[in-house]
Amino acid sequence: MTHGTNGQEPAVRAPIQPGEQAPDFELPAVPDGGEPYTVRLRDLLKNGRVLLVFYQDDGMPICTSELKAFAQEYETLRQAGVQVFGINTNGIGSHAKFHARDHFPFPLISDFYGEAVKAYGFWDPEERKSRRGVVVIGRDGRVEYVLPHFNPGSLAAFEGVFRALGLYDG
Repeated sequence: MTHGTNGQEPAVRAPIQPGEQAPDFELPAVPDGGEPYTVRLRDLLKNGRVLLVFYQDDGMPICTSELKAFAQEYETLRQAGVQVFGINTNGIGSHAKFHARDHFPFPLISDFYGEAVKAYGFWDPEERKSRRGVVVIGRDGRVEYVLPHFNPGSLAAFEGVFRALGLYDG
């Protein structure tokens, strides 16, 4: 953990903004029913855009709803060349159990120490874990869209994500 000169953690950054370069990361991920593997953002971007779904906790009802909402639209996203990943600070074992229960069609990334969560501005210093949010990253590595505090019950929130991906023109 990095500490400032007064022994406190450095200030928490605001959520990343569209147009910013997405911070690269190299973290373990777990696919449904599969073995953990390492994902590197720079490598993922070679295969298309990336949608990162930040969430607080494996199994938490609102977080489960958040991921299930993207799971329902996964095929549409996949066909559009969008790679979807859930990401939080839970460990690989927790992700594997969450997958065993809910069978998400996309991998869950374990950012156990919160480095990526902090770099993207979704760190909750009081809870010491990720906040909910969505980030779309273009193939060029630039952030295309950000929605902090994503609400899975909000149709407008989904429309915003899909509009940013060019999949909704309503």
